[in-house]
Amino acid sequence: MSYLVLARQWRPQVFEDVIGQRPITQTLQNAISQNRVSHAFLFSGARGVGKTSTARILAKALNCQKGPQINPCNDCANCKEITDGTSMDVIEIDGASNRGIEEIRELKENVRYTPAKSRHKIYIIDEVHMLTREAFNALLKTLEEPPSHIIFVFATTEPHKIPATILSRCQRYDFKRIPLKEMVGNLKQIVEREGIQISQRGLQMIVRESEGSMRDAQSLLDQVISYGGKEIRDEDITEVLGLIDQKILSDTIEAIADRDAKRCVEIVEHIYQYGYDIQHFCQELLHTFRNLILIKVSEHPEGLMELPPEELEGLKKQAERFQFEQLNHLFTLLLRGEEEVAQSTFPRTMLEITLIRMATLRPVLPIDEILKKLEGMEKTSSIGGATKTAGVSQPGSRIGPTPPPGRVEQPKKSLEGKVGEKVIEKEKPSGKVNQKGIPSSGQEEKDLEVYREERSLEESSKVSEEVWRGLVDFTRARNPILGSFLVFGNPIRLSDEKVEIGFEKDSFHYDRILEKGNQSQLELICREYFKKNTKVIISPIKRGTRPPGAPSYAERNGQDNLEEKIKNGMEGNSLVQEALRLFDGRIVKK
Repeated sequence: MSYLVLARQWRPQVFEDVIGQRPITQTLQNAISQNRVSHAFLFSGARGVGKTSTARILAKALNCQKGPQINPCNDCANCKEITDGTSMDVIEIDGASNRGIEEIRELKENVRYTPAKSRHKIYIIDEVHMLTREAFNALLKTLEEPPSHIIFVFATTEPHKIPATILSRCQRYDFKRIPLKEMVGNLKQIVEREGIQISQRGLQMIVRESEGSMRDAQSLLDQVISYGGKEIRDEDITEVLGLIDQKILSDTIEAIADRDAKRCVEIVEHIYQYGYDIQHFCQELLHTFRNLILIKVSEHPEGLMELPPEELEGLKKQAERFQFEQLNHLFTLLLRGEEEVAQSTFPRTMLEITLIRMATLRPVLPIDEILKKLEGMEKTSSIGGATKTAGVSQPGSRIGPTPPPGRVEQPKKSLEGKVGEKVIEKEKPSGKVNQKGIPSSGQEEKDLEVYREERSLEESSKVSEEVWRGLVDFTRARNPILGSFLVFGNPIRLSDEKVEIGFEKDSFHYDRILEKGNQSQLELICREYFKKNTKVIISPIKRGTRPPGAPSYAERNGQDNLEEKIKNGMEGNSLVQEALRLFDGRIVKK
């Protein structure tokens, strides 16, 4: 006798055997016990979750010689014929092979005849969404008012393709994907019955690859048993199914966290040499980053992902090495890289470049920290102003950074030991006394205050530059074309409520950014970046100028006003100047 695969050996024969679909099976059993069975059912859901098996169990329960009853006996002639697929009163039709109007007309003719020896004639049409529109229309009247002995059971993986007129005439039951825990329990029961030695982690690897399909899991287990025999190692499962080992994924995450681009390239080499599918590796890595993000945003991530406890703990430790904004940016880079890998003729090279980009990505400073820095500098500036107004230097303290060489610095032990003694400002224009009580010219204090203000402006400019750089990179990730326009802009004002950007008047980038679709898209991106209801203002500025203290993204990329420098040396050439004006061009040094 030929071998019967596990998926057929372990096909459910009663409602209780259907795994993970208890609400549906309970409803059907109640309908049978209350004699409220509908004339048409629609079972929808992913592959391998029990749709056809449930339809057969329903047919046996209704036509059982001892019934109808909530579970078939599986011993009578009717039950055995339905199980073997030889019953004349339970007709299974493949919708993909019998999708035309002629087949449906033949079905309509046959429904007039009573069952041969059962209570009901039951039609099970699998993949019913494959029927043509004309076939569905021909079935409408029969489906709405069939003879009392007829029951239709439709099964489909794509219910959205079924016309609404058909859906409205059926009782619909949506089968969900089977939970990992229940699938592992079923496979464990199978291997114990078969005498197979396999680890819990190995079963979880098989179940994870099946994506919630019990039939797929049983088929993969069958394949693994054929390869490994009675004693199956985890390495056998990885090799025969072509799975990506979790250790490789974990090493990749660690290499990105360590900013080790060389290690990333070595991992790609390992993947390539072992023959792993590169696109599948990208998808698995995306799934891992998704889990890291869920760990960041949820207090109880174990309810959102079906992972073994030891693997979940490892992901939690890795998630601590990243900020949420960084994970979000890395996920975006990898998602774009996966698309490039799928479309490229050199997928290995594209994967290497993608991982190098991720490993060398500069850390994104959270907007909250940027705002705190700005607030701290504002407080520093206000305290410095108050000290200047008071005209008295506080002993042992100084606001602002250390003065540069050549500046007069206050000693730490100022007026120490002079209890109750006060320093009184003399009525002179200089109005200052130094730490030794000797009147000074006031120039030292002025120089110190000027220095503090310069340093404060410099630090504020650096923070603004970080915000602007982050906004440009964020825009490039969301909309590369819009980000390329934004590079040529000059920030005038950056805050979480208002972003004002200047572009050279009448330039190509100024005209493009003012287009309604681009400006509205930029405003949406800014709101997402600042997490506020940010308003974007586009302002024209004169050619070759930019607001004082505003960071220029183009300058940081090596385009340091090259056009202006060369143009100043070619002022006498009116032809070149006119060409630049007409074509909105710039002179590039070759």
